[in-house]
Amino acid sequence: MIQIAICGDSWFSADLDYPGKSFGEVMCTNNNWQLWSLAREGCSNFAISLQVDKAIELGVDAVIIGATTPDRCEFPIINDQNISIWDRLKSSFNWLDWFGLRPWAYVKKRGISNVFHHHSLSKTYPWISNPTIISESLNNLMFSRVGSGSTKLTAEQLDALRSYMLNLYDHGIKRQTDCWIISDACRRLEQAGIPYLIFIEILYLGNFKKDIKWVPATNIVDPKEFSVWEGLPKGPAQFHYDTKEGSVMFANYVETRIKELL
Repeated sequence: MIQIAICGDSWFSADLDYPGKSFGEVMCTNNNWQLWSLAREGCSNFAISLQVDKAIELGVDAVIIGATTPDRCEFPIINDQNISIWDRLKSSFNWLDWFGLRPWAYVKKRGISNVFHHHSLSKTYPWISNPTIISESLNNLMFSRVGSGSTKLTAEQLDALRSYMLNLYDHGIKRQTDCWIISDACRRLEQAGIPYLIFIEILYLGNFKKDIKWVPATNIVDPKEFSVWEGLPKGPAQFHYDTKEGSVMFANYVETRIKELL
């Protein structure tokens, strides 16, 4: 059986409240393919890259990638088990102690298991447990969108996030970093010999398109040909598009493109 992995944010996720209705579920059901729905609403391009790594580990036959907006970041989950690291640093904040005590929550070998999941089908997989980091839209975190990972941040972290958004965040720097992150995820797929299709429309804008130009045109979805954000009828599910016409339109397009790569 052909195995398909879908990586991305909410647009590419499967909603537990609408089982079987996402484009990936429709497409894989129609073709008797096995679906690995790794996408999760609100996540960052960093997390999407970790989803790609999981797809490679699973040895899938093809990967669909939906790049997302740059205004999403990763933050450590502070809990009773690790708060002492931050307490020690706050009690003696200077050059030497900062260099020696820099907090470290993320564990590389755990990959996507590091990331807190909520409400998407992706959270039901056995490797999703004991998260170490939040990967989330800054809007969701700061303004407490229902279903976001904001409940995992402490009040002090939220205060720090507000200061970061108002004083330190630069959209251009973040877009450049994210473009490199997703580009290298594609490189890893090339290295693994796994066919893939990448939707670039919301990340690779203007001059940033040159960062993905090396990827063959057969692997790229040009938003002028098919736009996820603008071309699908909207609906109430977390994946945003209508569960009837929208799901079918999306599924049919991706199915056609994937079959050209298999």
